[in-house]
Amino acid sequence: MASDQPPLTLIRSPGAIDELHDIWQWNARHYSSSHADNYLRFLTESIADLSIHYARGKVVATRPDLRYTIIRRRSKGHGHVAVYNFDEKEVHLLHIFHTAQDWQKTLADR
Repeated sequence: MASDQPPLTLIRSPGAIDELHDIWQWNARHYSSSHADNYLRFLTESIADLSIHYARGKVVATRPDLRYTIIRRRSKGHGHVAVYNFDEKEVHLLHIFHTAQDWQKTLADR
């Protein structure tokens, strides 16, 4: 489905970059480096879609200045939450949380 919104530039915060690295490390440790590579590729491709579909995210209840989208490989089970904001030119990826984390409380406390 085509979007009538112009694509924006995606900017990853240093914190989000570190979180992606931590996700890779966890997956490599618990599964394999190949699995970690594949999962990180899936996450980064999904995150890249935010440059086009940035308005689809839901508003974070505890932080109305932020939006989020849930990224899962399957319709059920765990995944990751991409937290971001955007303006007329850029999407700012701020954090990547695991869906099992209390990420809304973490954001409220910041």
